[in-house]
Amino acid sequence: MNPWTDRGDAYARSFGSLCAGTVDHLLDATGSGTLLDAGCGTGTLAVQAESRGRSVTAIDSEASMVDLARSRLHGPVLRASLPHLPFPDASFDAVAANFVINHVGRPAESVAELARVTRPSGPVAMTIWPAPEPDGWQGFIGEIFEAAGVVPIPRQDLDPTLDFERTSAGLEGLARGAGLEVVSASDLRWTWSVRPDDLWAGIEGGIAGAGATYSAQSDRVRRAASGIFENRCGKAVDHVGHLSFPVRAACVVAERR
Repeated sequence: MNPWTDRGDAYARSFGSLCAGTVDHLLDATGSGTLLDAGCGTGTLAVQAESRGRSVTAIDSEASMVDLARSRLHGPVLRASLPHLPFPDASFDAVAANFVINHVGRPAESVAELARVTRPSGPVAMTIWPAPEPDGWQGFIGEIFEAAGVVPIPRQDLDPTLDFERTSAGLEGLARGAGLEVVSASDLRWTWSVRPDDLWAGIEGGIAGAGATYSAQSDRVRRAASGIFENRCGKAVDHVGHLSFPVRAACVVAERR
């Protein structure tokens, strides 16, 4: 079977490069021992970890991502979802969860599960997406969608009793609630440079909230959005034909007591 499924390919071409902006920071924070990559996506973080000589186990909830990660990694890649992981207590020297906790249905339980499978004194390094930057890619796509007459889809908010503040402080609170000792809580910032075709591949592939919204539209509205995107990109790209957007991520590194 070809592991480059449509959804996995779309993610790899577009938002995979966006999420890669925090990889080195998370790997530096998690030391040199065995690593669990929780929510591995296409395997970018795990590939980098293996290139550093680390033993990595990766998990993801989506079959397309698992297939793609398996084609890139030497270590095991399993299909599994937080907050229930198929590992004994204290299985790994460290855990990395790159942009995962903001997508799970039970955030507090999920962070507690990451703590459970980490060995005592081992680091758990996590990132989430906070509120979008006003001049970021979401704003750029949002203006295009508005001009094309895109109809918003219902929000998929968590029950308030389960949700958390989407900031480094909110993620820090989840870590403390899981019995972890917070080492650092900060915002990471970088510039995402992406080819227009690659960004649009993610939208057409149904990736992220923007992709889900686009997929829910009529053919007429999708064609309009695609045309407006192409027109605006012609004016927004740099000298090498890339779009550039500021990006911010909330990051927490904590240790199991």
